[in-house]
Amino acid sequence: MKLTVLYTAAHAQFPDTEPLGGGKAVADYLCREFPDWTVLSPRSLGFRDSSETRGLRSVEAVGGRRSRRSAPLRNALTEMNEWQYARFCRQFEQATTTAILKHDPARCVVLTNDISEGPDFAMLGARGYRIVSIWHVDVVEYFTKFYLRGWVRPETAARWNRFRWLPDWLKLVFHKQADCVRWSRRLIVPSAPMREMILQCYRNCPTAKTVVMPWGNLAAHAAARPAVTPYPDGEFVIMTLSRLSPEKGIERLLYALRHFGTFHYRLLICGAPAYMKGHRYERKLRRLAAGLPVEFLGHVTGARKAALLHRADLFVSPSRHESYGLTIAEAEAAGCRIISHGHYGATGTVVDCDDPVALAKAIRAAAQTPRPSPVTTTGHAAARIKELLLEVASATE
Repeated sequence: MKLTVLYTAAHAQFPDTEPLGGGKAVADYLCREFPDWTVLSPRSLGFRDSSETRGLRSVEAVGGRRSRRSAPLRNALTEMNEWQYARFCRQFEQATTTAILKHDPARCVVLTNDISEGPDFAMLGARGYRIVSIWHVDVVEYFTKFYLRGWVRPETAARWNRFRWLPDWLKLVFHKQADCVRWSRRLIVPSAPMREMILQCYRNCPTAKTVVMPWGNLAAHAAARPAVTPYPDGEFVIMTLSRLSPEKGIERLLYALRHFGTFHYRLLICGAPAYMKGHRYERKLRRLAAGLPVEFLGHVTGARKAALLHRADLFVSPSRHESYGLTIAEAEAAGCRIISHGHYGATGTVVDCDDPVALAKAIRAAAQTPRPSPVTTTGHAAARIKELLLEVASATE
């Protein structure tokens, strides 16, 4: 019997010009590795972004009724505020769940690339669908860190899924993640600290259910070392690469630059504003960078990104939160020196980036160290995922 893999991915099949982050990078990788999978993405399900139309095609409602109402998608995903994105999550949940229910649960496995944007885990699990979920971020931990400013611990907030009176956008955080943990046969997480946090928050989750799978450098295929960049060899080039969003902590790097003294350098900030508060954050960064040798290069991909990484003398990841750090793996593969804050993906020289003096000191010290050899971390994620899906499909309850 042929096994059908239904891969739901809210950020799949978008052009590389869209700064959708790690979820898109993983989805692109898996779609390349497994072209025979059935991909349930906004594009494959009939969603249209704002450059094509101002609405979504009607989709069948769960239970068989067809919706006659157009569901407007007024902005690109990266331009949405919290309430607009929550609405998209519910629309995508409905569309993917409807599509999955057309398949025999005995003949398919559901692989989800999302939590809040994922299908209705409880409905599918109760109907016997075998679900494997890929976690790029612990939504509850992220919410407590950036929306609650750490005032509530994730272990406490995770129990809020018991409250049925929460507004719907909070149910996407607390109820949806709890359902994902309960009904998924396997949880694929990118780092051991993230796994430990999940196990602390969901005490009934068996340890064996969570699988740590570092992704490695998913851009290793992109290009060999390309040609010249416009930065002379005598200039110490510092690079950071991420979307421009407050949790990425790029302003901490700019604060550190004020403590450099006569140190000759150039900072390349690679990334575009994305998701909630992105444009406001970019304006803040540009104000802080005024008068400093800083360039904002926007969203970079492919050969251009590879060229910049090979030219960079130092890669800095000042992010307040990273579940793994795909861009760090790319920088390691290019042979960059690495400085990172103490997030889950920390590697190289780990510094408290909240301390601008300590960060400046670490950067000056890095300039005196030889450039390391490239570290290839391609991993075997595709093969391991294939094994997991077959394992789940063949297991008996």
